[in-house]
Order: sequence, then structure tokens, then C-alpha cells
Amino acid sequence: MSPDSRASPILPAPRTATVRMGPACHVTGPADDGPSPVRTRVGTAPAPGRHCPGSALPGSALPGSPGSGSDGAARLRRHRYGPERTRPDRTGPDRTGPDRRRPTVLQVIQESRPSGRALLVATAVVLLAAALRPPVNALGAVIPELRDDTGLNGAAAGLLLALPTLCFAVIGFAAPVTARRLGTHRTVQWSLVALTVGQLVRVLPGPVALFGGSTLALAGVAMANVLLPGLVRLHFPHHIPAMTAVWTTVMSAGGAVATGVTLPAERALGGDWRLGIGMWAALSAVTLLPWLMLGGRRARPVHATRAIGPGIVAVARTRLGWMLAGYFGTQALQAYVIFGWLPELLIDQGMTDTRATAYVSILGVVAVLISAVVPFLLKVLPTVVVIAGMAGCYLTGYVGLLVAPVGPAALWCVLIGLGTGAFPVALTLVALRARTQAGTTALSGFTQSIGYLIASSGPVLFGFLHDLSGAWDAPLLLLCGLLLVHLGFGLLAARPRIVEDELPPDTARD
Repeated sequence: MSPDSRASPILPAPRTATVRMGPACHVTGPADDGPSPVRTRVGTAPAPGRHCPGSALPGSALPGSPGSGSDGAARLRRHRYGPERTRPDRTGPDRTGPDRRRPTVLQVIQESRPSGRALLVATAVVLLAAALRPPVNALGAVIPELRDDTGLNGAAAGLLLALPTLCFAVIGFAAPVTARRLGTHRTVQWSLVALTVGQLVRVLPGPVALFGGSTLALAGVAMANVLLPGLVRLHFPHHIPAMTAVWTTVMSAGGAVATGVTLPAERALGGDWRLGIGMWAALSAVTLLPWLMLGGRRARPVHATRAIGPGIVAVARTRLGWMLAGYFGTQALQAYVIFGWLPELLIDQGMTDTRATAYVSILGVVAVLISAVVPFLLKVLPTVVVIAGMAGCYLTGYVGLLVAPVGPAALWCVLIGLGTGAFPVALTLVALRARTQAGTTALSGFTQSIGYLIASSGPVLFGFLHDLSGAWDAPLLLLCGLLLVHLGFGLLAARPRIVEDELPPDTARD
């Protein structure tokens, strides 16, 4: 007997055992106890170069034996999951090993069913979108009656109608900072309070109440406008295009309903313009209820690894922020000009005011429908194709108004309505071009504030060119030229980039 084969006179010879780990695997290691060194073989050894999942490494010890501490466990984890991976945190039954079981149909249904809180959040977002356009559109519907009753001159009435874009531009800058300090939900709650109170104050007698209440209500609208893309990123991170389409469609529909219902409802109830614009406070008050139920906690994205705190100034130093602001601003400019001036353009071509208003209504209906199908378009087509196609619809409609404004006017309105799909596309890009909810809110605030500043110049410049030239050709050619700028901003904004990656390092915090 050789010296190497003799048992040590001091330490007993190690005992080994083989434990079955799979249908064709075995693991050999020191046995825990037993009077003699016995090797028990179960199963068949794996082929050379192969190792069974869940088994110990060759040369490693089994649990409970010498050398089976953190060293052996670390080797086992490295073999099982690789050197750069960590073991997943399993909170449920292990379905990854040989004994995994398929989930039952009931388990699948229960896991895919939205929770009560998710339904509450979706309802709150939809109601918020529905409440944001009636305060703006209802005011435009009652302006003639309001001027007759209050004696406002043209300049004062123009300032009243310009308040929405001015508030959206100025108040929007404060939304990201307010949301970071108060929390997103609490900021939405205060926005709805301002919206409700402002709509009630502006129906009181006197121009101060009219302008002050309108400013307060529109400030609430401006804050909620900025926060909506961030709310979608926060609560629906895997359904951003779909949820953006839902709330933009509801917002457009809310504006169309307010335009068409305000005067008939006011007259049916025997009221005046005060009832016409004041009754929409009920909608914002109802909208406040689900947001109060959600509470004022600072909601944090579940999958976020870090939260950033950029402000408007930080986003202003990014190329992506300016590209999105330019795209949003030029599309809003087109929409404000068309909805404001198209009726007068058609009336000047010989249409009656009733017929001209009906054509504008067609445009509004198409705008609502295109908002609903934007997620499908973005899913099946490249983003640049969608952006270019909508710009092409705008351009075709404008050329049609230049060449034959009266005959096929319905066709031109449909094409221009398709072009307004740039609005939900822009807001979808805002939500997709940020990694976190805080980044989305900051990007949304910058995009909408600068964008509405750009848009506010459109109707004024369009009207100035009409007065200067005495015709509609020059203003329409201006819109065609601005479409090229709009398309350029859109193609640049469509590039897959993230705003956090363009921020300076000192604007991100853990």
C-alpha cells in the first residue's frame, strides 16, 4: 500500500456521498455522517463538459460540510448565474427548476387583472383630461354675448382670449418645481382647486373678477397640462402611447363638447353667459374627488433606479428639449391659427356662418379620431413616417384652400384635421424621451411653456398678414413655410434619445 492511499493517523478519511440533482446528474461530496466511507450512486453522470443545473461544482463541498460556507456558496452562485449576474429575488414559488409548474388559468387571470388603485388612477387621469379644455373653449363660445353684456372693447376681448396661451407659457415653467416640492398628486389637487374656484370667480360682476378668475382657472389648467405626461410615465410606464392617446383624445373631445354644448345648455336652462362658463366648474369639482382618494403621497416610479431633479433651466441646455419645444410649438401654432381663422376665411369665400362653423366642426371631429389611432400608427410605422405624413396632410389642406377653398372644403378640413394628430404625437414623444417621471415633468414643462409662447404669435401674425395684403394667400403661404420648420423639428425630435443623457451630471441626484 502506498503512503498516499493510507488513512491519516490523525484525521479520519473523508466520507463521500452522491446526491441526485436531476434525471441524469449526480454530485459527489463529503457525507454528513456515517460509520464508513460509502459512495452511493443515483442516476447517471453527466457527459464530460456538462454540469447539471442546481448541482454543486466539481471540487466544491456540499452544504453542511467543511468548506461549504460563503466560499462554496459564492462558487455555486457564480457557476449558476454567471460572474456578472446576481441571483433573482424570488418572492413566489420557484418555477425555474426541474419541478416548475405552469400557472393555472385562474392565476393568469388574477395576475393580469388591474388592481382597484390602477383603475382609480386611470379614471382620475381621464377625468383630468376631460376637465382641462372646457374652461378655454366655453369662453370662446360666449364672447359675443359677454362683450354685449359687459361692454368690453375689442382689445380687452382679445386679451381675454389670449390668456390661455399666455398662462400655459408662463405658469408651465413653475409646474416641475412645484411638483418636486409638493408631490405630483398634491400639485394636481391644488390645480383642480384653482380651476374650480377660478371658474366660479370669473362669473362675478366686474372686469377684475372676470380677468382674475380666468387667470386663476387657466393657471390650474396650465399646471395640469404639464403634469399629465409625467403622470402617464409614472403610473403606466409600459403603456405610454396608449394612455397618451386616451387622455389626448378625451381632452380633444372635451373641448369639442364644450364648444357645441355651452350655448344650447345655457339657453335651455334660461341663463346667460355666466351660466355658460360657470357650469363647467362642476366637472372640475367632480374630477377632484378621485385625486383626493389617491392621496397626496409622493409617488415614485417602481422601476426607477434613480430620480433626477432637473428644472426648466437644465432642460433648456439640452438639444432634445429645444427640438421637442419647436415641434410642439409649431404644431400648436398651426392648430390655433386654423381653429381661430378658418371660419372667417370660409365666410369671406361666400359661405354662410352656419356652414363655415359646420366645416370647422368636421375638423374637430377628425382631430379627436386621429388622437385615438396615434398609438396604432406609432406601433406599425416609424415615427418619422407618422410625423411626415401628418405634415403632408396639413400641406395638402392648405394648398387646397389656396386653389379651391369652397367646393371641396370638407376634404380640406378632413386633411387639416389629420394634420392635427401632431398634437398627440408631440405629447407621446415627451413621455417617451425621458427615463423617469421627474425628467418627463421637466421636459413637459419646458416643451409646453416654450411651445405655447411660439404658438401665441401665430394668430396675431396670420391676422396681420391678412390685414396687410387684404387676401388670404399670403397668410396661407406663411403656414406652408412654417410647416417646413415644423417638419424639421419633428424629424430631429423623433431620433431615439433620452433627455437625462443630455443633462449635465450635476443635475441628477440619487
